[in-house]
Amino acid sequence: MSAGVLALQIGAGIATYELIRYLVVRRIRTVVRTGAVQFVRRHRIQLESARFIDRLWIREALAQDPRIEAAVARIARETDHSVVELHERVDAYVEEIAPFFSLSAYYRLGSVLAKRVIGFLFEMVVERGGFEEQVAAVPKKAVRVYVINHRANMDPLILAYGLLRHVPMSYAVGEWALVWPLHTLFRSFGSYFVRRGELDPLYHAVLERFIQLLAGQGAVTGFFIEGGLTRDGALRRPRTGLLDYIIGLRHDQPERDIAFMPVGLNYDRVFEDRILVRRGSGSAPAPTRAERLENVISILVSIPSLILANLLRVATRSHRKFGYAAIEFGEPLLLSEWPGGSELHTLPDEPRRAALDALGEELLLRRVGAVIPATPVALLCEALRRGGDDDWGALRRRVQQVIAELRAVGAPLALGAAFQGLLQPQPDDLPSIHEAFDAQLAEADIAERIGSLASQLLLRRGVLRRVLTPTGDGVEIVAGFEDIVSYYANSIRHHLAPAVEPSAGQ
Repeated sequence: MSAGVLALQIGAGIATYELIRYLVVRRIRTVVRTGAVQFVRRHRIQLESARFIDRLWIREALAQDPRIEAAVARIARETDHSVVELHERVDAYVEEIAPFFSLSAYYRLGSVLAKRVIGFLFEMVVERGGFEEQVAAVPKKAVRVYVINHRANMDPLILAYGLLRHVPMSYAVGEWALVWPLHTLFRSFGSYFVRRGELDPLYHAVLERFIQLLAGQGAVTGFFIEGGLTRDGALRRPRTGLLDYIIGLRHDQPERDIAFMPVGLNYDRVFEDRILVRRGSGSAPAPTRAERLENVISILVSIPSLILANLLRVATRSHRKFGYAAIEFGEPLLLSEWPGGSELHTLPDEPRRAALDALGEELLLRRVGAVIPATPVALLCEALRRGGDDDWGALRRRVQQVIAELRAVGAPLALGAAFQGLLQPQPDDLPSIHEAFDAQLAEADIAERIGSLASQLLLRRGVLRRVLTPTGDGVEIVAGFEDIVSYYANSIRHHLAPAVEPSAGQ
């Protein structure tokens, strides 16, 4: 066989392979895109045009932005960097920050991934009708900004899954996710990346204008106002940098109102809880960038390991989820209704920072804090932390007391499928004495079931152990796990002790 014939055969083989690959890939993309469109139409999801802004358009809009140009000129005067070099830095920052929302990725890949992973790990408990009530309470033309507490690195995935049938949302995600394949996934889901502790003023100029560009075009955005994960389980002090950027939108659109939509998250299990507790106690120094990357890798490794372990449990019919992941929606706050909110963006730096601190506290400590749900593990841990006898009867009574205190202040309880039979409304014609008696029995049954579910989760983790007390069986905290119990109890501490200050400097 001549070299020419062999070359033709090789060329024909390559061409055939590429043709088949093209047809297969095109078919897959068509099926995925069609499925995503059908999902959006079936659930009547409202998509903003800003969701589909091209990254090239974003880059050019920011490259020609007068405020960024002014920042480039100022930094060029104050340093030895050239204007060309600074513009290249701007392009690099935009490339790092900006997302590229994909309808197919969000509603097919993302939804399937979230359903399989989250559905396998947790039982989702989402306030029924809470999203619709929250949206109905704000003007349609207002910029919607979801303000969320930050408990776990899974928060964006949990919230996106919880709101999947309602709205796609752009999140501010930390630089920990700037590793393959997370950065590609988060970008395709519409998330944008934020560096924590970055000192370059040019970076902050680019980030500020990007957020204002995104919100100004009508995109629904969300951010974690604590700025980082809580290390002791309690609410941290609010960070107001992104809040300042969002309110700065009113420089360009002074008549545009901004609606802050509080969302509370809580879990029965935070996978990185032990790492966070060690750092919060001061036994571990603040992580470097390399350590953050190592932590992300460890989480990426540990979650598949947990899934594999549970797959084995599924095969042996002994699979148990890690409890509840719960979402609640709070009372929205229009910037125009906040005292001085309409003029906040015009204030000088010092007065504006003070006003932002007050607004941040209102959003986090009162609006978001009010709707952080109490999960069974948090309830049991609070009862354990109060001390007392270790037998089940005494522990159940303490759980019941915690529930009563939470109900008294209107705090939400995350009670999933296991509690449905206990939450049925009483008949209207029931005599009052019977109604009160049945209500007490129901509360006792709820406390009993909370104790049972939560103790099983903590016993499996080795946080608790069974003990025999003079009055019967009970549980006690295993030595060395007191901080873990406090971590989960602290997630509802603000409901029970409103005067307690939020965690500082974490």
